Amino acid sequence: MNFVIEFYRSRDAEEATLDKVSLEAPTLRAALQGAAALFHTLAMPQIPDRLRISDEHGSELYAGPADGAYPAET
Repeated sequence: MNFVIEFYRSRDAEEATLDKVSLEAPTLRAALQGAAALFHTLAMPQIPDRLRISDEHGSELYAGPADGAYPAET
């Protein structure tokens, strides 16, 4: 599945996108692991504090800390 990963900084109600990349991964969890790896390898103008993962149609699937912490399964 093709995912779009957006790294951004969030301050109050404002967001600033630092980088947006496409990533092919079999699951959302794999995409989040890929995003965590990209966090350490992309040359971004600032350090992002948040990331958003969307599907290829633009539907948001995950938004959370840029460190790649995946929410606990319930």
